[in-house]
Amino acid sequence: MGNDHAPAPESSATTVGRTSFPSRGKVKVRSRMGRARPAVNTGTGEHLQLELLDKDEKPYAWSGGGRHVNVSKRLAAAVWAKDRGYTKNDKLVYGHSLFNSPPGDEPLRESFRQIGIALELRPNAVSSSVGNLHKGGFLLEAERVGKVTFYKLNGRAAYDGSAKQQHRAIEHARHPVVPVPSETKKEAM
Repeated sequence: MGNDHAPAPESSATTVGRTSFPSRGKVKVRSRMGRARPAVNTGTGEHLQLELLDKDEKPYAWSGGGRHVNVSKRLAAAVWAKDRGYTKNDKLVYGHSLFNSPPGDEPLRESFRQIGIALELRPNAVSSSVGNLHKGGFLLEAERVGKVTFYKLNGRAAYDGSAKQQHRAIEHARHPVVPVPSETKKEAM
C-alpha cells in the first residue's frame, strides 16, 4: 500500500498555489514563486484576491468581446429538437435573431430581404419562419413602420441586458411554446 498522505506531484502546467498553516494559525497561500501572502483578512474573515501567476505568465484575456445573451437552454433545445414543428429555416432565423438583435427590448430592424441575404434564404421563407416563431412566441411584434413589422426576441426565451431590464421586459410577454401551435382556420358562416 502507498502512503495516503504523500503530496501529489505538481505538474508544470499547474498554477494553483499550496496552502500552508503556520504555527500562529494564519492561513497563507504559497505560489510557485515562493512568496507567502495572506489568503484571508483575519479581521473581517474576507477572502483576499490572490495572484497565482508567475511573473512572466499573463492572465487569460477574453478576446471574444461583445455582449452576451441570456438564453433559456430548455426552450432553445426544444426548438432545435426533431419533430417539434420548427423547420431548419425557423432555426436559422431564430439563431440570426439571437445573434443580431440589439441589446435590451429593441427590435431587430432588418427586412426579410436583408435577413434572407444573410442566411441565403428567400424573403418568403424568412417571412414564413418569422410567422412560425411569432406563433410560438419566440419572436414578438415590436413596432410597425408603414406596412413593415419589426420583431424582437421574447425576453422569456432570450434577453440581452441586465436581469432588472429583463424582468421589466417579460412582465406582459407571453410564454413561448413548443411545438409550434397549429393554425386554426376560420370557418365560413
